[in-house]
Amino acid sequence: MKKILTLLAALVTVSEITMAQTLNVVTGNVTYQFPASQAGDMTYADGTTIDIMGRTFTLSDISEMYVDDTEVTDNTVNVQYNGTTATVTVAGNVAQFVSATVSGAHVSLVQSDDLGDDTGKIEYILAGNSSDGSFYMEGTYKMDLTLDGLTLTNPSGAAIDIQNGKKINVTVKKGTVNTLTDGSNGTQKACFVIKGHAEIKGQGTLNVYGNTAHGIKTSDFMTVKNLTLNVLKAVKDGLHANEYFLMESGTLTIKNVGDDGIQTELDGTTSTGETTGHEDEDTGNIYIDGGTVNIEATAAGTKCMKADGDAVINGGDITLKAAGAIDTTDSSDLAYTAGIKGTNVTVNGGTLDITVTGNAGRGLAADNTLTVNGGTITVNNSGAGQTVSSDNCTAKGFKALSMALNSGTITITMTGTGGKGIRVGDGTKTTSGQTTRYTNVTGTFTIGTTDGNGPTLTISTTGAQLGSSSGGGGGWGGGRPGGGGQSSSGSSAKGIKAICATTLYGGEVVVTTTKDGAEGLESKTAVYIEGGKHYFQCYDDCINSSGKIFFNGGVTVCYSNGNDSVDSNAGTTGAITIGNGAVFAYTSKGAPEEGFDCDNNSYIQITGTGIGISAGAAQGGGGGGWGGSSSGNTISNAKQGYAFITNSISYSAGRYYTVADNSGNNLVTYSFPASVSSSLSLITATGMKSGNSYTIKYSTTAPTDAATAWHGLYIGSTASGSNNVTSFTAK
Repeated sequence: MKKILTLLAALVTVSEITMAQTLNVVTGNVTYQFPASQAGDMTYADGTTIDIMGRTFTLSDISEMYVDDTEVTDNTVNVQYNGTTATVTVAGNVAQFVSATVSGAHVSLVQSDDLGDDTGKIEYILAGNSSDGSFYMEGTYKMDLTLDGLTLTNPSGAAIDIQNGKKINVTVKKGTVNTLTDGSNGTQKACFVIKGHAEIKGQGTLNVYGNTAHGIKTSDFMTVKNLTLNVLKAVKDGLHANEYFLMESGTLTIKNVGDDGIQTELDGTTSTGETTGHEDEDTGNIYIDGGTVNIEATAAGTKCMKADGDAVINGGDITLKAAGAIDTTDSSDLAYTAGIKGTNVTVNGGTLDITVTGNAGRGLAADNTLTVNGGTITVNNSGAGQTVSSDNCTAKGFKALSMALNSGTITITMTGTGGKGIRVGDGTKTTSGQTTRYTNVTGTFTIGTTDGNGPTLTISTTGAQLGSSSGGGGGWGGGRPGGGGQSSSGSSAKGIKAICATTLYGGEVVVTTTKDGAEGLESKTAVYIEGGKHYFQCYDDCINSSGKIFFNGGVTVCYSNGNDSVDSNAGTTGAITIGNGAVFAYTSKGAPEEGFDCDNNSYIQITGTGIGISAGAAQGGGGGGWGGSSSGNTISNAKQGYAFITNSISYSAGRYYTVADNSGNNLVTYSFPASVSSSLSLITATGMKSGNSYTIKYSTTAPTDAATAWHGLYIGSTASGSNNVTSFTAK
């Protein structure tokens, strides 16, 4: 009775002290603050309860009531942590909608379902520090959460657990540093759990340590803007979101994770596809629109970014380091570490710097299509190849079923055994003797666009073959032994390996390889060069195809120092076709490797008015190509003049060789970076006519007026040589 009388006296005081601002009602560690101007009538009933602004208190629960001049901000709930305790202060206008329970520094709040748009969202402001505390919130209405200099560790569960299931705005206050840590071996899904859509923003810093599972997990989408977000440890994923993840700006750092850096999943069973403004979107996509992203992933099979949907990079400065080993837990479905992995991967802009060191790791990997429309991408992949259950698993810079490299600057460096700069396409593989073929081929591979534009693509592969090889000379020529013969149970490094057809529309492509068996571009279907400028400097074949190879446009220079330069195994007329493109193909290996190898020189076709120059030896003797004879040195229905020169020519570095007509008009000039001894040369050039005579002369001065100068090929110059090499009559 004494306590009730004391409280009644306090109420009288409130009514008398009109200048006072706030009535504070204290229940345990929770204070409800009612502005005097809003309090109105307070209903006292039955001697046991009192109603203030819609909030009913049991008098026996009230430990104190007092009046002071504290200013109250409507729609706010403040939680202050102080070591082993926490206090909660609730603004009076929302007191009827918030129930708070405090045990030590563990705070549990329930937001009433009755809260609606008339009152608006409540802002929950967390500050202070505790090494044994937590914040739990549940409700059905959206809310704002502000972290204002919070250091919070929960040894037995999540540091923050929001179970509202609605849109949750998380603001990290400007200039503050906030750190969340959860306990080990718990049942929580993350250190910071949000059941709902999370928009994490602000201009402060948030550090997260996930000791049981994920760093931050949302049941719906997650967006990040402006703040500095550091996930410094996670037993599972650093960030895990359903529906989609979007980074707009700010700085994101993720490291020391036991699974993926960022992972997204579908919330439902069917993707909505990307929607306007991402409204009601459920795709499982990852979007990086801007900001700075740094992710290190070291677990077996880990991905820095893994999207069950698509990964879309529109901007930002992104640095990814993937160092995990092959995950062999499921022997039928091996998992490889990767920088970015998605159903589809699209890069429209930004800067990506990807370092891969894990065995057989990938830089960018897509189950379906990988598209590059812009940006700067650098992949440094030193992942070694590894044999698992007799399968050769090798690292890849880019890997996808289909690939379109439309624009941008792309640099891929592969140094591991058996590494492939690009691996694209799929099919049913069959091997007969030393010849490998694919049927039921799926996928497409294009470089550049049909208007002739394209990326700047540089690929360097220096890794040796994975597995064993035996025999001599020349490496591999697309499934058959080059020269001295060779057998292999291993996997050779490649610049580009395409199971599907390959079309080069534009751009500038430079591919270099250095080890035995390392081809520049290998297609198991066909190669179409329609435009652009391309240079291949390879130990093995520069361009190799199980099907046909077409030079319909652009400028292509191929230099092999260990095998054939251009090699088609189509075994039919048109195996190598020179249309309106320019191709300069040569090998410095010597016999029996050729500039153009298509099993029989009669299989070469000249269908346009382009340029074709080859230099190398003559396989099988007599200049007929591998398995051919000198009678094969005839091209049926050639559109312009050509010549097979079978006398020996010793080409030297530092000399510039010009093909000219009888009037001295320059048809083409070419040069070599190393000595080349050629016993079989094909020469055809724009304007060459059957029956006319032509000369090859050299000078020691490079043309300076060429319309096109590309790795030793000069087109459109007026330069003329002064030293005779040979002459010929075109067929």
